[in-house]
Amino acid sequence: MGGNKGLIMIVLMIVATFSLWGFVWVKVGGITFGWVITMIVLLIPVVFSIVFFLGRILEKHGYTKRDIKRLHVILEGHWNEPWEPGYLLYEVQRCIIYHLLLWGFLGTLLLQFKDFSLVLITCVGIVLLLIGGYPLFATMIVWILALPFYFLRDKRAEDAFEFIGKTSLVSTIAIPPIWVVSRYLATQNYPEEILGIFNAVVANAEKFLVLSVLNTLFGFLGLYLSRRVGRRILTVVLLSLAVAMLFVVWSLFKR
Repeated sequence: MGGNKGLIMIVLMIVATFSLWGFVWVKVGGITFGWVITMIVLLIPVVFSIVFFLGRILEKHGYTKRDIKRLHVILEGHWNEPWEPGYLLYEVQRCIIYHLLLWGFLGTLLLQFKDFSLVLITCVGIVLLLIGGYPLFATMIVWILALPFYFLRDKRAEDAFEFIGKTSLVSTIAIPPIWVVSRYLATQNYPEEILGIFNAVVANAEKFLVLSVLNTLFGFLGLYLSRRVGRRILTVVLLSLAVAMLFVVWSLFKR
């Protein structure tokens, strides 16, 4: 196999991503020669990171890191695999695209704020908001995966309960210090757009915490009570917690 399909796929991903960001950057405006040089410099560690993670992916699928030199040929050998997590083709595409999306996102922030330190602060704010808002994601898992698995008596329900319980426990522990850091940063002299991110964390931290506690209880009670109480009682407990989550989510989005 010549690997033409794999090579074309890689080229198309890069061209499509660059074109997308090019359109965004032109719309944002303010492109300068200095900004272009900065983006080229930023691209260097991004490329090294892509190569590193692609090497890890290849090792996961039975190849060596040196095989990255013939990645396009390897991809063609996996061309008919399903495009879903766990398969080589999917993971390679995801790795490349995620890196280029992050690079383009940083470039967009740099265009908007003109100051790399403000870009870093913005990234910090986004990370804090995503971690603080994790209970929303956990609640989605509760309703989309855990409860359906439970009612269908699917063995995967236990895995869902365990995942929700453990990750939500971490979230419950993390939210208070995130609130403290966000409250401090919200008092600094940053542009209004950046302060809005930290203020969003501060304003919703209490509800995020309540939701995270509910998720934690749901996960661990679903995991351990299934062996200690009847299914009817467990169903009432789980549904009560899940419905309580919806009320908290409603209060988060209600204005």
